[in-house]
Amino acid sequence: MAERFDDIVTDLHSHSFFSDGRHSPQDVMAKRAKQHIDVVALSDHDVFTGVRSAHAAARALGMTLVPAMEATSTIGFGTPDVEQIHVLAYYPPSILDDGGLERTRLFARSQKLLSAWKDYALDFFSRQSEADCTAVDVDSLRNLSVVDFPGLQVLIDRIAARCEPLYPHFQLDHVHFWEHAGLFAWSPEELIDEIRADGALDVVAHPIRARDKTRMDQVLAYASGIEVYTSRHRPDIAARFRAYAEKHDKHWTSSTDDHQHMAYVRPPVGTPRRTVTRILAGS
Repeated sequence: MAERFDDIVTDLHSHSFFSDGRHSPQDVMAKRAKQHIDVVALSDHDVFTGVRSAHAAARALGMTLVPAMEATSTIGFGTPDVEQIHVLAYYPPSILDDGGLERTRLFARSQKLLSAWKDYALDFFSRQSEADCTAVDVDSLRNLSVVDFPGLQVLIDRIAARCEPLYPHFQLDHVHFWEHAGLFAWSPEELIDEIRADGALDVVAHPIRARDKTRMDQVLAYASGIEVYTSRHRPDIAARFRAYAEKHDKHWTSSTDDHQHMAYVRPPVGTPRRTVTRILAGS
């Protein structure tokens, strides 16, 4: 495992076409191998669908795959000030050995989400013209299992390619899916408690995105870790979050938050050894 000083070369935040990335889990892992990344995570939004295939691909390429999820919590749910706070849940690779991942709390939530996502998408198409549905081939989508049903980015790309006039309507409409109270009304602290109950490490993703800075300060104080280096953070912002993490003895991570929408840029530094050790060992 290549090392730089006392950190480990990582990319602990990436997405596949099972959420809002454009590439398969296998292709994501192949890209990391070419970048000589040692420890990688596939962290699709609120689902684990691609984790096992990513694990197999990473193992074949000589990398360590961290089973992960970028899970959604909400502050101000049901109010005009609503906003999402994302928390990365990192599980030890050993959880894949005996079906342990499928017994976690977040896996149960992910299964509900997959079903709700298909229901939402088919309801959206039911409100469109027959010609638009034919262009998108909604009949073939209806026959897919919830696991095989297209994730957000794949569905967006399908609509854009096959029925361009429908694209802006879907873009405006799909935000209502995130108002699903049974899935997304958890506060950040409630979500963190669920992650910890699973034996995983909770790390707040791209904290600079929060509009409510006071509330985010409370979340960071409660969380075990902070995502410091990411494509969302300028160097000065990353330095500020790293200083906070070190001052308050928080775990911190280095990642890209890659969705394959732009050229891949390797993280500028690694993740501290103690954080990687904690992730790999579990609680």
